[in-house]
Amino acid sequence: MRFFRKIGIMMEGNCNNIYARLHRSLGFAYKTRVRKLKFRCRCIQAFLLAALVYFFLPTYGSLAVGGISSTKLVVPGAGPLERGVIEAEPFFSLELIDDAGDTMRLGGGFRLTAGLFEDFEAGFNINYLDHEDSGLIRSETNFGDVDAGLKLRFLDQEEGHPLSLAYEAGLTIPVGEGAQWIVEPGGLILTRDFTEEFSMDADVVFGILENDSWSIVTEAGFGYYIDSKFQPVIEAAYAYEDPGAGGGVSVLNITGGFTWDPTRWFSVALGVTPDLYVENTDRQVLISSAFTFAF
Repeated sequence: MRFFRKIGIMMEGNCNNIYARLHRSLGFAYKTRVRKLKFRCRCIQAFLLAALVYFFLPTYGSLAVGGISSTKLVVPGAGPLERGVIEAEPFFSLELIDDAGDTMRLGGGFRLTAGLFEDFEAGFNINYLDHEDSGLIRSETNFGDVDAGLKLRFLDQEEGHPLSLAYEAGLTIPVGEGAQWIVEPGGLILTRDFTEEFSMDADVVFGILENDSWSIVTEAGFGYYIDSKFQPVIEAAYAYEDPGAGGGVSVLNITGGFTWDPTRWFSVALGVTPDLYVENTDRQVLISSAFTFAF
């Protein structure tokens, strides 16, 4: 933690020194040029923090913690819901899998999350639809798993810290045939607001599966509000699962999409996630959408 704080202070200090030199040398032209320089410095900070996330935090594989809120697409943010606020979110997905049967899978679910205390939220996902259609097997429709999760923020950027940090944990309760218990005992969420419009979220979480295997997943996402309601988002994720008998499964993917907040109580998210690299599993493209209502 001291390391991240030191890095943030160093970056802010270097930018401030540059601003001061420009003020002395440019006079009235200072304001125009310094705006451009500030934006460049923010971009450099974003790149450096993203590099720190990927090189100094472990990577994480399999599914992320369910039941917690997000301000982007897949990656959760460190900020929990305010106390007394409830989010209800129906979500849908379409998976196109590059296998021998050209499998297509439809999914649907519902998330309910509540801000229970200051800096603390908890919730769950009910995956009520899991339909698979393949050229090799008969179409099947099942009830999906139930995911529960929590988020506890212990560092808030608005209180003067260089970034926000939160603890996350989750549990997957198997419902469908062949599903298994998954316990995610701990993870870390990092959020950095570079400006009011430009922000980054990242997280890493460790999972323990019922069959004595384990997984670890890491994600990072950037969003920029081009106006007060519309936010284009780009995210990347790497997942690794060790089955305990060799032949580990790896997936690297990228997500592009947007969020749209037409009102304070309603928002829409849409994303497309193609796999860039897979090992010991099939490559796929995921199209997902979510509709969030806040009360």
